[in-house]
Amino acid sequence: MKNIKRYLRIYRAILKINLVYLLTYRANFINNIVSALGWGAFQIVWIVLLTGKRGTAFGWTQDDMIFLTLGYFMVLGIFHFIFTRNFDTFSRIVDRGELDAILLKPIDSQFHSTMRIVNYANLVRAIVGIVLIIIWSSLKHYHMSPIDIVFFCIYVGVGVMTMYSIWLIFVTMIIWYPNLSNMVDLLFTINGFARYPVEMVRNSGKIALYIFIPLLLSISAPIKILIHKNATQDIITLTLICIGLFMFSRWLWKWALRYYTSAS
Repeated sequence: MKNIKRYLRIYRAILKINLVYLLTYRANFINNIVSALGWGAFQIVWIVLLTGKRGTAFGWTQDDMIFLTLGYFMVLGIFHFIFTRNFDTFSRIVDRGELDAILLKPIDSQFHSTMRIVNYANLVRAIVGIVLIIIWSSLKHYHMSPIDIVFFCIYVGVGVMTMYSIWLIFVTMIIWYPNLSNMVDLLFTINGFARYPVEMVRNSGKIALYIFIPLLLSISAPIKILIHKNATQDIITLTLICIGLFMFSRWLWKWALRYYTSAS
């Protein structure tokens, strides 16, 4: 319990430090917000065009698919707000030997390496996503009980942690291969699959595509709770996947550090 309180205090300090940085570079913050919102609008237009003729895709109606897109917009906003910029700088940190300083600090190295930078522009994106979900559910008369909302919030968190574990597994490889500076670009591309319903993979019959199921479930499982689609199997699967991936990513991080070659 003391450890949790300690790390909460540390993270509060991290948020304050990043806020000072934000106030120093306000123009960059505004540009990031505009680009993020523009990207989200494009995703909605793309889904409308995709389902325009048939009205459904993989058993999801056009309204449901727009809901899924808004969920993707929101969850990715939360994920990018907390984690992405840390992963983006990890190759440079390892390549320049800056990981030495992190390992010498009296806090967990994984926590420090993956959570020391936040991107407030994506927090705005997440908030806009939440507002749009509320507006869309009201316009389309989706009934959401308090229990639905609570479980939705819980599984948004589970989805974010699943993405975090996947990214950490890939980024940890940089400890062995510091020149893999394009690893995060690959992960951004892979993350794009999360905008699709998990049924797309299940109905494809292609076993190779099953590796994307954890990402697809990260978005579709929480949204299914809100729109009252049958989500029990997906929720159980996502929970087990999240626990397994997080434990493996944690183990891999500690194991990889044994092979880290210090700059000094």
